Amino acid sequence: MEMQDEQTNRRLENKYRPIGELVRGIFFILFGLFAIFAQKLGLVEFRLSPQWMTALGVVLMLYGAFRIFNGIRKLFFNRN
Repeated sequence: MEMQDEQTNRRLENKYRPIGELVRGIFFILFGLFAIFAQKLGLVEFRLSPQWMTALGVVLMLYGAFRIFNGIRKLFFNRN
């Protein structure tokens, strides 16, 4: 009985982990967009130059895209 409960808990954990990857990816993309456009829209003044903020925004967006790709791959294409 305990073995079956453990397997059920593992399955639930495996379903929630890719969803967490998707949510983290969305947040990183949003932070990247904020880093790129916040100063241009006059929302905030950063201490870094606009070129560095654009580079940081691109890196954050790429990492977010990787997280989303990884979450989709684990959620839909992982066959065990």
